[in-house]
Amino acid sequence: MARQESFGRSLLVSVDARGYGAADGRRQASFQEALVRLLDEAAERADLHRSSWQRQPAGDGELALLPPDAPEDLLIDDFVPALDRCVARYNADLTTPARLRLRLAVHHGVAFPGANGYVGAGVVVVSRLVNCGAARRIQDAADDIGLVLILSNRVYLDTVAQRHTHLDPARDLVRVPVKVKEYREDAWLHVPRYRAEGLRDLLDSHPAPDAGSTDPGRPDVEERSDATAAPPAAARPGEPNAWTRRYEAEVISEFHGPVKAEVIGIKKVDGRG
Repeated sequence: MARQESFGRSLLVSVDARGYGAADGRRQASFQEALVRLLDEAAERADLHRSSWQRQPAGDGELALLPPDAPEDLLIDDFVPALDRCVARYNADLTTPARLRLRLAVHHGVAFPGANGYVGAGVVVVSRLVNCGAARRIQDAADDIGLVLILSNRVYLDTVAQRHTHLDPARDLVRVPVKVKEYREDAWLHVPRYRAEGLRDLLDSHPAPDAGSTDPGRPDVEERSDATAAPPAAARPGEPNAWTRRYEAEVISEFHGPVKAEVIGIKKVDGRG
């Protein structure tokens, strides 16, 4: 196999417009025009040069590979708030169906040109993230939200958790499980002007569909999870903690009813097991 000369890791951005498929042709054309114009404007405000981005248009969205020297903190701290303001200004006098509502995913991974677009594990990840169910549920819960940011676990751990951005890891983001097709990983959601508690409230108001359910409008149905909650406190003796209740619920869901099971190989000591 020939060596891939253009192989490399890039900062990847994928953006998708909500409601595009249900719009008529004229509105789709408006969405496309606004999407490109607002991305350009936000990048200019953030001092990022879109002319240096390798872009793959997709009608209602875009996949972009940023140059190797593009700083993640500038993208998160400057570009994202600028894009949110641009979208809010665009939507100000529009009815709900005409509003541009975006999901924007950010990941750092492998990507390189293929015969019909960019390929690589990084492209797959950012494409799965932008379609994650939790971000869609937030958009369902609040139609005035113009932008939802989805960060990959890698970007969160390397950049946000290390305090390289202005985002507060505990206050400004919510961790969610992403289960889209073959992809299984945590991601982190941020909405400008929202705190983590507010995002959890929105997610609670629109719970994820049950595991195994199908919805033709949602190719990315997720299993229910309490991953958006804070880590569970230690349980009192004899009382199951949150994780125990979670796994009990998962077993019941899997078998469509209560299941009595016996645990083998655990010996009781002093009356405790």
